[in-house]
Amino acid sequence: MNARILAAFLCLTAASTGCIIIDGDGGGSQQGRAGDVTFLWTFAPNGRCSDVPDVKNIQISIPGEALHNGGVYACNTAGVDGIVLHDFAPGSYPYTIRAIGYDGATLFEGRGTFLVNGDVRVNIDLTPNGMSYALVSWYFPPNTYSNNPSCSQAGVTSIKAQIDGGEWVSLNCADGMSNGGVETPWLADGVHTIQMVAYGRDLAGRDGMPLYNTSGTFTTSAGSPRSESFRFFAVGGMSLRWELWDSSTTRRTCAEAGLTGMLINMKNLETGEMVYGSAGDPQSCTGAPILYQYLKPGRYEVYIRGMKGSVIAYSNEDLPDVLTVRAFEQKTVSDTAYTVALVREF
Repeated sequence: MNARILAAFLCLTAASTGCIIIDGDGGGSQQGRAGDVTFLWTFAPNGRCSDVPDVKNIQISIPGEALHNGGVYACNTAGVDGIVLHDFAPGSYPYTIRAIGYDGATLFEGRGTFLVNGDVRVNIDLTPNGMSYALVSWYFPPNTYSNNPSCSQAGVTSIKAQIDGGEWVSLNCADGMSNGGVETPWLADGVHTIQMVAYGRDLAGRDGMPLYNTSGTFTTSAGSPRSESFRFFAVGGMSLRWELWDSSTTRRTCAEAGLTGMLINMKNLETGEMVYGSAGDPQSCTGAPILYQYLKPGRYEVYIRGMKGSVIAYSNEDLPDVLTVRAFEQKTVSDTAYTVALVREF
């Protein structure tokens, strides 16, 4: 019996509905075995059709394939949130699934690719239209305990994360090292920034201090959640203050010097990287001591400018100070800050 006729016969005799035959040549290579594709959908986070009464039907699109009823199906067929599409030639197929509301608008969507080499099942968690999320995981650099240390082996007790410069949130460290990672909040399509800090006990025995830091970007695409992994690096810190000198014997206050603010920067002598780019980190003249707690270990040239508007009035740039940052060695406001002497430029 012809395979397509046999499939139709099986559909007619099947106990359940939702058996759809497609008519198309298939995508990609023709090597391998033909098969059926079972789509099973949920609605993020893992809701059922019964949880989304505003959804009227499901629309499936597979380029190059002519689907029954234009690819429009019930959300639930015979008790199953899904559909079976039959008789695909072997190959790779991109697809898009949309959940359509009663007003014709797309409420949820998802997309991906499936490979046919025999029967295949596609599980997809549809996300709200125009929105998605990422699964974020992390790992720590090797140490004396392990090449892939756990949270406890890394000495980490908590994680804080920030996306797109928003509110800092607390995360469970172990959650980012198992089960695919931690789900971000719903995010619009596009590129997003993330920063994470891991806290624990520093070399001075103080708890709740930054031990590791990481940052980066990731891209979200509606209906296609992505997994992103970030490597933490160990950090240390420095605490800075400054003094303003008109000469070797005349010291000035910020008010006497007429300064409007300070610009601080640090150059990593190993990498040549300026920590705050070309602009520097703006600070109040009276704001010292200033804590920097997320620096990679190494030697840094420290540059401080005392500014009168856009004019450099005081600086140490002719003879920059060199400080060493050690991993897990942090500073607090109560610690003695390193004092940088700034001399008058004009």
